[in-house]
Amino acid sequence: MLRLNRLKYGVRGLVAAVFISALTTAAPAQEIQRIAAVVNDDAVSFFDVFERVKLVVATSGLDETTEVMQRITPHVLRALINEHLRFQEGKRRNITIDEEEIDQAIVDIERGNNMPVGSFLDFLEQRNISVETLKTRLRSELIWTKLVSRRLRREVSISDEDIDEALEQMRENFGKPEYLLSEIFMSVDSIGEDKRVRDDAAELVRLIRGGTDFDSMVDQFSQGVTANKGGSVGWVSVAQLSPRIISVIETLEVGQISEPIATGGGYLIVLLRDRRQLLGPDPGEVRLDVKQILLTLPEGSTGEDIDAAMALAGVIRETVSGCDDMVSVAAETDPSVPGDLGVMRLNQTPDAIRAALSDLPLLTVSRPVRTARGIHLLMICNKIQPDSNLPDREQIRNSLLLRQIDQVKRQYIRDLLRDAFIDIRI
Repeated sequence: MLRLNRLKYGVRGLVAAVFISALTTAAPAQEIQRIAAVVNDDAVSFFDVFERVKLVVATSGLDETTEVMQRITPHVLRALINEHLRFQEGKRRNITIDEEEIDQAIVDIERGNNMPVGSFLDFLEQRNISVETLKTRLRSELIWTKLVSRRLRREVSISDEDIDEALEQMRENFGKPEYLLSEIFMSVDSIGEDKRVRDDAAELVRLIRGGTDFDSMVDQFSQGVTANKGGSVGWVSVAQLSPRIISVIETLEVGQISEPIATGGGYLIVLLRDRRQLLGPDPGEVRLDVKQILLTLPEGSTGEDIDAAMALAGVIRETVSGCDDMVSVAAETDPSVPGDLGVMRLNQTPDAIRAALSDLPLLTVSRPVRTARGIHLLMICNKIQPDSNLPDREQIRNSLLLRQIDQVKRQYIRDLLRDAFIDIRI
């Protein structure tokens, strides 16, 4: 049962001013070690909050001012509370993280930011930020990944039918817009939090529009499954978005971010990186299984020769039936010329042949086509349509899996919060 004695995540006004003042001046040790929150049997101290605020400011490119620190403190406190819940759940499930995993996570951060190995820790030390603060955060994320993975094995599966359904929805949206999106998701995890989360999301929008880097805000505050990918959602069609989100995105210019959008379980801040149309199959990329009959005309053939060949082609056209018949008649007409041309892309055929094949129905003999070799009769026995710019099945599987992972994560943290005792003391 969730028991929140004083749920004041929105640290504002006089309380926030006193808190930040204590932490940005030479405050006594007992003041720094005061308890900011209790999470079940664990305490979050003022010092824990302040060290994490410094880490967020340094890694987000924010100005290290009292005003900025005051604004992000509620987000940081909430993140620390969730972090303690993860640690407690990890301990209960006997999940451990060794130093090698922490070290690799730091290397991954450096690589992702094109930093030399070892330089990130130097960066923190130069700003008087404890390395243990970073390691604590990384340890929490690694524990959470393992916890979610265990639950996924029990609850998540993607079937071939799921993929087929997603593909069919995309095909139905040929010609409609696609959007390249990134997101910050902030969850509403318990009753009564909605206004606080909405206000916090609006504050992030204000900071980003004021010049704060979007990707840094994703890293620090997003609780969605895309957070580990810089918030990248990738290309999505209108079929994959709710009408509420579409109505907002349609008003954005490329490069703009949205106001907070209420979604199932929280609030979404969306960055529109690009837009395009979901294209249907390129007609030139269609693959055709083609049979032909060629009435060869030697170089220098007279007009009478050509007319005679055209007349014969007309007769053949009226009598041939089916692909096997095309191949048989081709062998009788000129055994040196193959009747089966195999499978070819339409855009790789000569202009005259392409014009005859473009609108030719299946199993129908074409009109006679004159080329330098003679008179051709053509038949399409099968068409293999390309899937345009649709993702392949593995990409769709991964996209569906990410959605299910997101749902599992949200429900998991709600379960932990529901059963937790949390006492906010600032």
